[in-house]
Amino acid sequence: MLATLQLADSFFPTGAYAHSQGLEGMAAQGRVSSPQNVEEYLTELLVGAVLPSDGLALLHAHGSAAQGDLETIIEIDRLLHAMKLPVEMRRASTNGGRRFLDESWSLMSADRVPAVFEQYQAAVVQGETPGNAAVAFAVSAFAMGIAAENALFAFCHSLAVGVLGAAQRLLPMTHGEAQQILRLLHGHMMSSYLQIRRRHWREMASFTPQADIASMLHETADVRMFAS
Repeated sequence: MLATLQLADSFFPTGAYAHSQGLEGMAAQGRVSSPQNVEEYLTELLVGAVLPSDGLALLHAHGSAAQGDLETIIEIDRLLHAMKLPVEMRRASTNGGRRFLDESWSLMSADRVPAVFEQYQAAVVQGETPGNAAVAFAVSAFAMGIAAENALFAFCHSLAVGVLGAAQRLLPMTHGEAQQILRLLHGHMMSSYLQIRRRHWREMASFTPQADIASMLHETADVRMFAS
């Protein structure tokens, strides 16, 4: 449990503070301007993209890591990368993934690092696989003895906290309102998990057109606070 808390904490240095996951673009367009809008945006993001794509990838990558199946982990990683349409979202995912691997490796004793972790990290460094955050989180979680379900919720929690932190810098929102939104999101995370947990990884799906378009427009914006 302590390892799970450490990976999910915003204090864990993955560079997530530099990303809004498309929220800045939505705010610039006036589509997100209140705490209620932030809740709606995060719900759409989690239910429409994060759980059915990143989440499903995470669950199966974790299971493949447990079997030492590097080939399947790489297949999952490549498919997830292809599903991320905006360049910013792909970069945010791979930058975060590489940081997850580097920081997780530094926390493990050299004689306790699973071979599949070292193999996957080497494949990412050598450019054989993109190293998406969800897959890197899964392999790191397995290496640190974290169960797949706990890793999934930790990943979703971490992403939601990152977006809420961005929202507080972009919009008038109190810490209390952010916490209320996070609490409400727990139900959506659980219901979506129950829907996806038995799907094959090739059934990954993502449909958040407004967020994707906002992210694409954000890439060429003149003024930006966040990298995505």
